[in-house]
Amino acid sequence: MKHRHWILTILFVTALSAMFAGAPLAKPPVSEQPAEDEEFDQTAPDTPLPPGIKERVFIHLPRAHKPGHLGTCTQTTNAGINDYGLAGWRLPDAGITWRLNPSTVPSSVGVPAAVTALTAAFATWTAADEKEKFFQGANTSVNRSRLDFVNAVFWGKVSAGAIAITYIRYYTATGIVADVDTVFNSRYPWAVFNPISDSECQSTPDAYDVENIAVHEFGHWVGLDDLYDVLDKDLTMYGYGAGGELKKRTLGTGDITGVNEVAP
Repeated sequence: MKHRHWILTILFVTALSAMFAGAPLAKPPVSEQPAEDEEFDQTAPDTPLPPGIKERVFIHLPRAHKPGHLGTCTQTTNAGINDYGLAGWRLPDAGITWRLNPSTVPSSVGVPAAVTALTAAFATWTAADEKEKFFQGANTSVNRSRLDFVNAVFWGKVSAGAIAITYIRYYTATGIVADVDTVFNSRYPWAVFNPISDSECQSTPDAYDVENIAVHEFGHWVGLDDLYDVLDKDLTMYGYGAGGELKKRTLGTGDITGVNEVAP
């Protein structure tokens, strides 16, 4: 009798194996976060860094439904999420001086409006944490990201897969920022929107708002990482952006908590 039971068990296992033979195995979910070594930027030369300095690259992506899509803007439903990520560096105690390359500013924006939007974006982080100090320096002609201690902000041609890219170079011994550049993708349309009532999604023109995207990028300057959980979609440091979007101009709970958690 026992021998018969063993035979039945073997036949049952064999049948199950045959049933599932060739069936695809379930794959683990793939992270939404982009690979940092992906070739996105044509404005950054491949120059070795000196010992003691590391670089991190942040790629701000559109939540696109097709190639060239500017992403879908959504109204804020919950900015009270207290999520944040610390990137591992901080600004110098004396603050940091940034410089704009005015020759790269899109004509749809104009230099005066660009300066106003960028200044407002920096001020958003200072208002959240007074130790984050930013100073506008003289204009620069820099149009490529490299370790030059200029801290340049400019527009340049990068892959259509990126709205903007920020390069952080910091001293490994102290965690203090040495040099940083932000490049906005000139392949996309840009504008400075005047909010209509309380709307966070503008439709005309179909473009990225400079201040909206800049507040996110400058969050990396102060030491914050990207967030990719869909629950964080209403926070400024959410890693996706959209055309017409304005909600990143206003920090959420996690953004404010995070910047105040950056080591003094």
